[in-house]
Amino acid sequence: MSLERMRQIVRRGWSVWLACVVGCTPGAKRPDGIRLASLHREGSECLKAAIQYPHNPVVRVEAVEAYQLLGHQDDRPWLRSALLDEHPGVRFAACVAVGLQRDEAARTALGKCLEQKDPGVRVGALFALHAMGDDKRTGELTYYLLKHPDVTARRNAALVLGQFPEPGVVKMLARAMRDPDPGVQLLALEGMARHKNKEAIQQLQLLANSGVGSEEVLAVDALAQAQDAELADFFRYKMRTASHLETQLAAAKGLGLLGINEGLELGLRSLQYTRATSSEANDPPQERLMRVKQLGCAVLEAIGDPSTLDALERTMKQDPDPRVQVAAAKAMLQIIASYRQQTNPLSGRTAGEMPGR
Repeated sequence: MSLERMRQIVRRGWSVWLACVVGCTPGAKRPDGIRLASLHREGSECLKAAIQYPHNPVVRVEAVEAYQLLGHQDDRPWLRSALLDEHPGVRFAACVAVGLQRDEAARTALGKCLEQKDPGVRVGALFALHAMGDDKRTGELTYYLLKHPDVTARRNAALVLGQFPEPGVVKMLARAMRDPDPGVQLLALEGMARHKNKEAIQQLQLLANSGVGSEEVLAVDALAQAQDAELADFFRYKMRTASHLETQLAAAKGLGLLGINEGLELGLRSLQYTRATSSEANDPPQERLMRVKQLGCAVLEAIGDPSTLDALERTMKQDPDPRVQVAAAKAMLQIIASYRQQTNPLSGRTAGEMPGR
């Protein structure tokens, strides 16, 4: 479950490009090295701009989350700069990012984040230090998860603990299921599902069949993170029968993460989505339109087919919503990284992997 689901969406558009999005043909010729380098540069520049975007902290959060995938030494100062952002949500995302990148140059800044007033930021700093091999204060995350009065701190703790590779974290997350906040519960379930916990997977499947659109898509997306091959038929069923497009896309993403590209056409079509209606209160059609396109980008990212790079590039350049632009740039960069890894196995892993995964 991504950070943006835990934060209020700030409604302010960013009209930079106005042209309509067009798709691409699956199976098209794979890009050569020059084209890949150009796309990588464009995606990186998009995320750099978004990290500094002044009007909406959600854009900055999502850009930081995406930019951590780059993993190059020269790019790390951009993430370190986000540790000084005025918004605590951005600072939390930056802590997680520099931790996943094991950025030793950020240790001093992380130490300062540990002393900040905002408890959610302190959670991010504790996670970062643990990811970098310093576990002297990791035990404090238990307090933040189970006892801290601030709900954002508890959610942040559930989110980061769900990324720990140690199997013992499942018991701690199970205790968080008693939390009165549904967000904490869902994040705890997702973290348990990452460890293939059967009870958590069953509970998420029940939520995924609730018939409530917003609840279904969150549950299916959480199941996708488990990357459990036994869920393939479940994802196929939801992709074909779910009444909500977002649920279909989340299921297509789940298939993509399992190496199944059956949702490729659905993902491409979603980038061309131009009209959206919403039956839920406090959910403007424009917000739903943004979610559909973001999920479409996530589907293509999960599938990893380089033939979709042209469509993603056009979306990044032409969509008026910066959140969609960031999602497209992130998908481009991840597809490029995966493709380079396949063609050159010595290029190394992506930066966002935790030790032991």
